Amino acid sequence: MKKPVKNVKSTNMNRREMIQKTGLAFAAAPFYFGLNSCVRGGAKKSFDADVIIVGAGLSGLNAALLLENAGYNVIIVEATDRFGGRVHTAKESDVPGHPELGANGIGGGYARVLDAAQKYGVEIGPMRPRTEARNGELIYHIKDNFILPTDWSGSSINTLPDGYRKSLPAYTAWPLFSKLNPLPKMDLAAWRNPEYKDWDKSVYEVLKKEGFSEDAMKLAMGTNSSYGIDAKNISIMMFFQILTWFDQQSASSGKGGAVIGGNQRLPEAMGAAFKQDVLLNSPVRSIASEEDGVSVTLKDDKKLRAPYTLVTLPTSALRRIKISPDANANQKRGFQGLDYTPVLQIHYVPTKKYWEEDSLPPSMWCDNLAGRFMALKNDLQNPDRVTSCVAFLNSTVALEVSKMSKKDAIARVTKTLEEMRPSLKGALKFVHYWNWIDNPYAGGAYAYWKPGQITDFANNLAQPIGRIHFAGEHTALMNRGMEGAMESGERAGLEILNLI
Repeated sequence: MKKPVKNVKSTNMNRREMIQKTGLAFAAAPFYFGLNSCVRGGAKKSFDADVIIVGAGLSGLNAALLLENAGYNVIIVEATDRFGGRVHTAKESDVPGHPELGANGIGGGYARVLDAAQKYGVEIGPMRPRTEARNGELIYHIKDNFILPTDWSGSSINTLPDGYRKSLPAYTAWPLFSKLNPLPKMDLAAWRNPEYKDWDKSVYEVLKKEGFSEDAMKLAMGTNSSYGIDAKNISIMMFFQILTWFDQQSASSGKGGAVIGGNQRLPEAMGAAFKQDVLLNSPVRSIASEEDGVSVTLKDDKKLRAPYTLVTLPTSALRRIKISPDANANQKRGFQGLDYTPVLQIHYVPTKKYWEEDSLPPSMWCDNLAGRFMALKNDLQNPDRVTSCVAFLNSTVALEVSKMSKKDAIARVTKTLEEMRPSLKGALKFVHYWNWIDNPYAGGAYAYWKPGQITDFANNLAQPIGRIHFAGEHTALMNRGMEGAMESGERAGLEILNLI
């Protein structure tokens, strides 16, 4: 017979009913889904489960379901009030069209994600562009000038070197990266091979050799950069891996897109399928690997024990937790040094068709505090209707704005938009602010690799510390994004299965 976990009060509320409410705000105190698991046999008195999983994102959920299906007792511990981690969809009540605040596209080669969607009854629909405007719907605003993409190559403010002037700023360096890529085609694991360590160097070094000026490098790699912060801050090896992965995705016959209703519906469906205990609003303070098991101490001082623990947190959240014994030197440098791409979003509802007023495209790529200002079209029934707009900030701009108070950030970005484009005055109703940078459980949107880091610790991040195992998008070997998270959860789940 099952018994309640010691010192933890279980709830009488229907678990599935509460899972359906995970999009709502919970109280700050920990919330528990039926804490009644215990391991079998003589270990009942000392263990609360066979495995404790820290983090209810895609990696943690994938591992939890794998272990549960194998017949083991699992407890999931989650610091926030919802499933999904960095997969996060805005509520319809906050932003019309419920755009993605976190993970966005699902590629045709996302085999694990697509399989999980089918398995757990989640429907995949068309892709929902977020920072990529449709053809003819984007204009550039650089050095206080509006420039149509068709006029960019001949513009007097185009400082790109000869041979690159025809490339639009956001895509300038990619052909060069593709030409230089030393990794074998379709070999998704080669990027961690020491054979290529000489390429684990800064993009800045490569672009400078190619004749890029400081201004050109800032334009191509330091303005609205989707990865990292600037050319000095990121390893070109990461782009080689991305390109190899893109090739694999392009070769896939699968049909990607986005989850109908928002990508967060997938982790919610996976959470609903998980039949055992989930603790929401339960940040972890420390994790200790002991001779016979692992002790997990929550911020409220409650303790859980299991023979094994799987930690699926980003390194930015992991470094807030005391782990003992210490990681080895390389792994510790990874935990402390691997950072996440800064992303901050300010969402608006347009109160008028400003693009008709000034006859300019509705979306803008800007070199100022407006970042990528995108008119989003997220109405499946009316795909040409602008449902909302977002100032999507990356790189140095995101870091600058994140230092402001929320009120000042909204005011500054809105003022920038209105001064830059007068038709926006009175046209934007602020509805939602989202900052991944200051989120203590994320620290940014997705991991990026600085020069030398891949060689230094990429192969060490997922190494177990005693009975503590690790997963998460940053530990994935072959995939990125949501598929990388799923891959890592599967790998770690099988790793533990081989030990239990």
